[in-house]
Amino acid sequence: MKKASAFLTAVIALVITTSCEKVDVEDTSGNSCSKPASATPVGLTGNWASGYSSMTQLVNAYNGQYVGNAWVSGKFFKFTNNGKGAEFYYTAQSQASQVATKATGSVSFDAGSTATEGSFTFSPCWAHYKGWGSINVDRDATQSEIESSLTLKYYYRMDGQWLRIEPKGPVHDYSSSFKQLN
Repeated sequence: MKKASAFLTAVIALVITTSCEKVDVEDTSGNSCSKPASATPVGLTGNWASGYSSMTQLVNAYNGQYVGNAWVSGKFFKFTNNGKGAEFYYTAQSQASQVATKATGSVSFDAGSTATEGSFTFSPCWAHYKGWGSINVDRDATQSEIESSLTLKYYYRMDGQWLRIEPKGPVHDYSSSFKQLN
């Protein structure tokens, strides 16, 4: 368990530092966010991160040097006390490209949601896509993308110290596991 925890911490640090170095975007929309927001259940306020690194290691066939893992990805949620100023980040990196999405807005927890189980809707007011390598993009998301792709309902459940989150459906054995960073 200690190895898994140390591995996840290293992946989270890699994802956050990689995205911080390469993804430097600000909300330039100038719009105030008036999306629905609700109080975050006590115990969920703060920063939550999830990271994954594939176990497939790539080696240069010509010189035998270790190239890296096949791919790495990470997700991050920031929940505030009142649900406003919520943030979501997604990053992924392969040998050919790196992509990142940053979204800011609000979060609204459904009735009956508690610190241990429930559901919420993340409603971004602004989002930015950035990609480099085989994919080159650096633009704000359109209003249509925000409404159709980034506004999502998530289900969650606490499993020990891990917050398991699943978009669009109930939490199951393969749902992403998030660790609180603060």
